[in-house]
Amino acid sequence: MSQKKVFGVLLTEQAWAELGTALDPYASKGSIGRYMYCDEVQLGGPYFVMVTSCTNPDGSSFKAEIGVNHHHVKMYISANERSQIGFVQS
Repeated sequence: MSQKKVFGVLLTEQAWAELGTALDPYASKGSIGRYMYCDEVQLGGPYFVMVTSCTNPDGSSFKAEIGVNHHHVKMYISANERSQIGFVQS
């Protein structure tokens, strides 16, 4: 049985310049700047799709599915645990 993976996604500076305001509620910040921490990514299709867990101001949570153009993705890392992604801070 395979363990569920987690993902850290680095977007290009162009992505943050064009989409930063829309992505900010879903982005995290670490030692390397902004990144996306995701429960799932989907590589196929016209968009690079990221599924992330989010928290509303009232404390309730929801899953957001965010699609960006592939050219906005600098790199992504998958790992078994959040702590294994070097730029993701717990």
